Amino acid sequence: MVTLDEVVNDVRSSFVGRDVFFSKNEIPKEVAVPEGWVGFGINLQGDPVFPDAWLDFSSELPWVLSLLKGCLIGTAVLGGREVELLYIFHDTNGFYYYIGGKPLGGVALAEVKLKGFPERLLSFYLNVHNGFTFFPAQSMGPQKIENTTCVADFIDEEDVGFAEQWLTVFSNGGGDYLAVDLTSKSAAEGLIWWHEEPAEPELNVNVFDIMDTWISIFLEDTRLRDDLLA
Repeated sequence: MVTLDEVVNDVRSSFVGRDVFFSKNEIPKEVAVPEGWVGFGINLQGDPVFPDAWLDFSSELPWVLSLLKGCLIGTAVLGGREVELLYIFHDTNGFYYYIGGKPLGGVALAEVKLKGFPERLLSFYLNVHNGFTFFPAQSMGPQKIENTTCVADFIDEEDVGFAEQWLTVFSNGGGDYLAVDLTSKSAAEGLIWWHEEPAEPELNVNVFDIMDTWISIFLEDTRLRDDLLA
């Protein structure tokens, strides 16, 4: 059985050097927390709490939603240079974490490289999180927009014009990327860039389908919340 003290101690030891807040009452007035995060915390007696904005993506990311509903132990706010939302899970090796950035909201699209993004993916970044990745690798989830990269930058070829409008949105941590074609604006016309076959990407893949599948494979050993707290 996992106890509250075990959760808190592991989080604090994993994030030394950062402020960690486990309830709204702990947050200083000068730290601005998105309205959608207000219910954050660790409640081992009730249902897990996560931003409602996730529910709008139950069709696109069904496995991820089932993970949040069935396996999430709790959330905490990380302070410091950035304010981020920490998601706490447990697998056969112990606790592990995902970190979600502040949703971009009304940030000017020209400033954050979102022009040309598929509409639903754009909505994720604006309303759910600017990035939702495994800690500390910053992989296996939607990248922060500032960490996205043009696929052409990875290709050691004389003519890379074919890849100049391909922007990475997800790293599998092994050198491969899921990307969007900024000329398409359709989530169903994404691509997978394999580092071992740089000139032969897998085209016309659904960005959300691949995200959901890759995350499900990576986190398949996550333990159910009810089993941990029994």
